[in-house]
Amino acid sequence: MASSNKIETRYLQEEEYSLWDAFVDQSPEGTIFQKSIWLRPLAKFQHLNFSIAACFKGGKMIGGLAFTWKKKFGVFPIIQIPLKTPFFGPVFMSSNTRYRSKIESQLHTAMNALNDFIFSRYQHFIASFSPATTDIRPYSWNGFETRIRYTYVGELNSNIQLQENFDSDIRRRIKKAQELDHEVIMDNSDTYINHAWELEQQSFKRQHFQQSGFTKQQFLSFIKTFSGEGSSMVFTMIHEGAPIASVVTVHEKTRGIAYYWQAGASKDYLSTGLNQLLVQRIIEHYISEGYKKFDLVGADTDTIARYKSTFNFPLVPMYSVIKSRGMTKFGLMIKKFV
Repeated sequence: MASSNKIETRYLQEEEYSLWDAFVDQSPEGTIFQKSIWLRPLAKFQHLNFSIAACFKGGKMIGGLAFTWKKKFGVFPIIQIPLKTPFFGPVFMSSNTRYRSKIESQLHTAMNALNDFIFSRYQHFIASFSPATTDIRPYSWNGFETRIRYTYVGELNSNIQLQENFDSDIRRRIKKAQELDHEVIMDNSDTYINHAWELEQQSFKRQHFQQSGFTKQQFLSFIKTFSGEGSSMVFTMIHEGAPIASVVTVHEKTRGIAYYWQAGASKDYLSTGLNQLLVQRIIEHYISEGYKKFDLVGADTDTIARYKSTFNFPLVPMYSVIKSRGMTKFGLMIKKFV
């Protein structure tokens, strides 16, 4: 156990992981992607280790980090973000005071305590924060490289506003698609999860992207776990009896937010407007369920950003930080150079 300014930082035991997940739910910075229920199965599939470091003050948890890690070059422990995890980083709880200076001071103290704990044990740290995290100054002040990422997040109000806000070209495509033979199916059965995996593989191949890191069986197991907990849904567009597009969403009912987590489509139907119609149907579903926000999850790749921008959601900045030390820093520099 390490301590800093009366803050104790330690690893959580496995039986305490549910306490961490409850803490993430209560924090305004937290997301499902920072919970143990998300990271542990991903760590298993991607051959990573999983740990949680938590900060306590007066016996009360005030912050921490659930993270995956491995040994780089077989020797140096480094933190690594698992694939398909858009938000990964520390979560803190603000103190109950009306004075901003005290809130910042206590937050920064907890951040520094956690950083001291992590960097005494790991030689590489990386985090990609959710849009709710707006203060990363302690990382900048302590030599971390900081970066800005982007996503599109829409407020869900009504179907009429939704359709009116889409780009005119998207509205025309959707109108055209509505005249075609189609059906949108919400189904988390093995058949539709497999369709989602296969359609994503087609999209990866078409766009020359790195594969997802899941085998089909791992993907099936992972989605079934979260759909069983009511945190994921597979939406499939059927055209003339065949699946031609699929979107897997992840959602948090208590926060009223849904995430466009994974998508795939057949290249033969990209010009039909059925992909855009599928997204509209998904957003309409979450509006009907009382959700308040829809996050398109990422806008940093040129071609993907252009597609997502047509839904006319506000562009939202997010922060990421990275820092290495010792031989790992040297080794990563050499690898990057080569």
